[in-house]
Amino acid sequence: MFRMITREDEMACWWWYNWYITHSTATFETSIVSSREYSRRVETIRQSYPWIIMLDEGVPVGYAYLSAFNPREAYIHTADLAIYLAPDKLHMGYGTRLMKEILRIAELDGYHTIVSLVTDGNTASEKLHEKAGFAKAATFPGVGYKNGTWLGVSYYVKVLRTPKEGEVPALPRNIDPYAEKRKRVPF
Repeated sequence: MFRMITREDEMACWWWYNWYITHSTATFETSIVSSREYSRRVETIRQSYPWIIMLDEGVPVGYAYLSAFNPREAYIHTADLAIYLAPDKLHMGYGTRLMKEILRIAELDGYHTIVSLVTDGNTASEKLHEKAGFAKAATFPGVGYKNGTWLGVSYYVKVLRTPKEGEVPALPRNIDPYAEKRKRVPF
């Protein structure tokens, strides 16, 4: 089951994200993020983009969200994608299900392109993106230094829809596709 993130989800997501900071290269952040800062980030993203939680038997197992790819106005139809799983839920198919759901919502919202930054050597993430139809568009070797190692990153890109020539695209919407299944809870 999926739903939009709630305040009650934040602590689990915050803990998972800090786990990735300290134990992996999935994020290039190198310092623990405070719960207050994490909450601020969630609130900022949720003002304009979807942030979903995946539940298995009522227990959160991962999250995915879209955010600004670039703040310049011409990029408004392109979003950046992030997916994080509970560290004890890796390699169980949750990433694939989260990917499908966030891409479904991105299409509903009217996005044209989704971009995702993947650390080189993160084979699971590379395969996840390729399986979902993303193409590796650019690689930047050795641009980040974490855990005593220089690391490269690759941009993976998926075009969701190709506008017809001359079509003026509508602005993306940030709808809650789950609102009809539950009472709307203000965030």
